[in-house]
Amino acid sequence: MESMTGFGQGVYQSDTFQIVCLAKSINHRFLEVYTKLPKRYALLEDRIRREVSERFGRGRVEVQIKYYGFAKGLREIYLDLELAKKLKTALEILQSELEFEEPLTFQDFLYFRDYLTLEEREEDVEVLWEEVFPALDSALKNLKECRIKEGERLKERILSYFHELKEIIDKISALKEDVKRENIEKAKARIESYLLELTGGKLDPARLYQEVAILLDRLDITEEVDRLKVHLTHFEETLGEPNSGKKLDFLLQEMHREITTLSNKAQNAHLSLLAVSAKDLLEKIREQVQNLV
Repeated sequence: MESMTGFGQGVYQSDTFQIVCLAKSINHRFLEVYTKLPKRYALLEDRIRREVSERFGRGRVEVQIKYYGFAKGLREIYLDLELAKKLKTALEILQSELEFEEPLTFQDFLYFRDYLTLEEREEDVEVLWEEVFPALDSALKNLKECRIKEGERLKERILSYFHELKEIIDKISALKEDVKRENIEKAKARIESYLLELTGGKLDPARLYQEVAILLDRLDITEEVDRLKVHLTHFEETLGEPNSGKKLDFLLQEMHREITTLSNKAQNAHLSLLAVSAKDLLEKIREQVQNLV
């Protein structure tokens, strides 16, 4: 079981520079990948996104690369020697025509820098990937381990709430026959009173029991309790499956609906209190489940 929250870090150290990769993730309905890269590694953004997508299914994953130091041969000096010679000739002519006494120096040439440029050398993408991947791989592995550990902690809390929920459902199940008998008596009394008014004091037994049967069908909570037990079994089985967060959330919604229905149908004070406790536990479980992949 894996959580969607976690943090990981990786480091790559060369003779002249160091790369630090930070990876963290938080909850999200789907997988979203965000990167923050130095200019030197901007070309690797798509490859980094693919690497994250292959390892994680859900969550908002942020990858940050930090670069310290200098790579060898990162910059190159380009000299236009022909242009420099022409510049020298032009300055000598200018010096002679204007009768400057000071000799020409290198400082004079620095005012005309078109012949001398400093440029970033085009990098080999594969070389860049070889530099970044060790730190990235380590960070993502640490993030995965962190998410799994957090997922196990979440599972323990979920199971704790789940066992409490099962106990409450068992109590509700034990009450269903008492609730049924109670509701029959209430329904019978109401219908007797209603029919006596309609018949002027002469009770029709067949009509009475027909009305009771119709009302009883609405007040019997057996089906809701049975479906709840099925959902509980399915939930416990699903809890052991990978990437089960969405399915578990759906099962919790179904259980909440069944508990609301049976509480409304039963119209029993004790059962209503149990239903409130069950809903509270369902909400606590749901808060934990929403962190799961």
